[in-house]
Amino acid sequence: MEKFKVNDRVRRLPYSITLPKQGSDLISSGDGDVETMTISARGCCGVVKSLRHETTGNAGESKNRSVMVQVMWDNGTLSYHGPEALEHAK
Repeated sequence: MEKFKVNDRVRRLPYSITLPKQGSDLISSGDGDVETMTISARGCCGVVKSLRHETTGNAGESKNRSVMVQVMWDNGTLSYHGPEALEHAK
């Protein structure tokens, strides 16, 4: 059974990135640490447009790993993701 179906509302999994703080010296001499800040954000939302099964997978791979989900995002971007990168939007 597949995790997503066409026309399901989905969201990209939440993510976080770590960046150097404004004003921190990006090129350090190795003597000290660079101050950083972490930004967390909820992923954007979209609608599943199609499911594509990859044919290049190994015989030992599960069928879920060979599925690519085509998503039309709310901002108009169309992209493919694996099902592990998405969750159902509420």
